[in-house]
Amino acid sequence: VYEATLDGKKAVVKHTENTEPKTPVDFLIMSDAHDVEVKIINKLETIEGVRVPKIIENFPKFTTMILEDLRVEGYTLLSDQIIGKKLSLKSAENIGKSLAILAKQSQIWDEFKTNESAQMSFYERGLEYLIAYPNDTKKYYKMEAAFTQYKEEKEEQQKLDKYFVWPDGHPKNMLVTDNGEVAFIDFGRCHWGDQRYMLPNFLAHIFLYGLLGYIPEKKTIDYVKRCVKAYGDIIPVKDEGVFAEYVGLEVFHRAFGRYVDGVENRDGKLKLLEFAMIIFDKEIKSIKSLLHAYSSIK
Repeated sequence: VYEATLDGKKAVVKHTENTEPKTPVDFLIMSDAHDVEVKIINKLETIEGVRVPKIIENFPKFTTMILEDLRVEGYTLLSDQIIGKKLSLKSAENIGKSLAILAKQSQIWDEFKTNESAQMSFYERGLEYLIAYPNDTKKYYKMEAAFTQYKEEKEEQQKLDKYFVWPDGHPKNMLVTDNGEVAFIDFGRCHWGDQRYMLPNFLAHIFLYGLLGYIPEKKTIDYVKRCVKAYGDIIPVKDEGVFAEYVGLEVFHRAFGRYVDGVENRDGKLKLLEFAMIIFDKEIKSIKSLLHAYSSIK
């Protein structure tokens, strides 16, 4: 991703190449992700209540696109706001609302080919859970079945709620303004599966940064409550046990600092692992209990 100037205006140039595996647990991600992302951005741009950068020019032959730079409108990365200890509660409702609108409006989309499958995505995101609980593969496969919403039999598959999923909805891929307006970026790794993952996946990072000291405890709890309510006003959060499991899954995934800033020392890593393990050890079934578990870690 590069900064650029086009006709006197700031812009962003995004070039997608094959991403080579850097570790034994990584996959080769093909440059086809470019075409997938362009398709998704064009679809999301038509949805009122979901802000994404507009594509100014697309060069599919070179897997490159030029996007508007939202920073000229006062947007900054949510992750920068958090690391700078300046998280504003104003964004909580807007993120919850926009995620819910994205989920609801995309349910009418016909399924199209994505660059990654839900199975590949779960392997990456569930690996740390499997390391923590190597003898509980039954639970692992149960979560995988929920995450992928996949059945081999066509009749069984039709009974499942398999919809579009943006699995990378974390603070590094969200832009916010001082007024709490929000925009989403980076859609190359989307798949079809369980939309219930998107909200807890995001809020896992709010818990994470709270435990690391970047967000005060009271503000973390308030932020989570506001975000859940805003989402729930559009799509009810029915299974809070699944919600808690997805939070735990993502906290495990990020506990050693994978693609996350600020996880720098033993104390921080141990807090994250403790929180994730409480979720699964106590089989937390409600958001209220999840918040109590968070507050119990000192």
